[in-house]
Amino acid sequence: MRRLALVLLAALPGAALPEGEAPPSPGTSPKVEFAAIGTGFIPISEGEAKASLWYAGISGSWTPPGFGARADVRGAPGGFRPYYETDVWLQEGYAWAATPAGDVRAGKTERAFGLADDTFTGTLFTDNGVSRNPFWGAGVVGETRFGVDSLTWAVYWEGLGEKAGSWEETGRGASSDPGTNVGEGASARVSYLVYKGLLTFRAGLSGSTVRVWHDDGRPPFRMNDGAVDLTLTAGPLALMGQFFVRNGERKAPGERLFLAYDDGRAGLVEFRAELPKLAFRLVWSSWSYLGAEASEWLLQPAVVWTPVKGIEATVEYLARRLTEPGRRVSSDAFQLGLGLRF
Repeated sequence: MRRLALVLLAALPGAALPEGEAPPSPGTSPKVEFAAIGTGFIPISEGEAKASLWYAGISGSWTPPGFGARADVRGAPGGFRPYYETDVWLQEGYAWAATPAGDVRAGKTERAFGLADDTFTGTLFTDNGVSRNPFWGAGVVGETRFGVDSLTWAVYWEGLGEKAGSWEETGRGASSDPGTNVGEGASARVSYLVYKGLLTFRAGLSGSTVRVWHDDGRPPFRMNDGAVDLTLTAGPLALMGQFFVRNGERKAPGERLFLAYDDGRAGLVEFRAELPKLAFRLVWSSWSYLGAEASEWLLQPAVVWTPVKGIEATVEYLARRLTEPGRRVSSDAFQLGLGLRF
């Protein structure tokens, strides 16, 4: 039974705080949460169906008045990604302290860039290392209210990206490139929320610059990213959009290329409807790799069922198309997920 409990330990990506939100209200004692995710993959076009433990974990937070800390430790047989095999890793681990400028954080956390990825497997932004990937660094997050409206901000020094716990797809960028590191940069995000009862409108602006360097003699380069995003909600309905640009390392068509390094333009549109125990979402992400003269899109409709608090079942459909000079790669599959938290 103990082995089974460990197998079911990691439901849903370790949640960062909602955008612009300060750490939780002071508590009298540390809080501990166990979580687990099991996943099943059912290909339609090609490949074999399989079921596995995605990862299991335990997280804890401590929030006395004015400061606190959070840690999220996860594990999976053979590691989370094939390019970094470690059975146990620290997904997040940071301390924070309240200051007049906002809450200062230091340690390992996820990036504060663009819209949060709430899909099960990750959009193209996650596949290419923009979203969800953890890093070591420090920063400040804060919020100022103007009546019921609010301005939120986050500024981080990104000292070093972390391969363990990376969500990047294999062969895309620095996380899965052997002997390669990413860091020595900064990221920032600012957004403004207009609240009109059941209607809300949020506009956001994000920027990032990081250095990529290799151990095998390849010249280093810097990736500069920018994004604008809009979110409109009406009660249980939400519509989101994001436009993204990347200035990276452009290469000629036919060259060996990690796609995430390339100069690019990308976009995302998401529609979401939430009911008491059911949630429906439709996410479309698209990316153009300018130097490689390639394009890619990913469509992800999903249904999420939460019968009781702490249990979440997801059925997500993945339709992906990658077009490169002289070829087109297509894949279609269902991704199933069962998450537990307690």
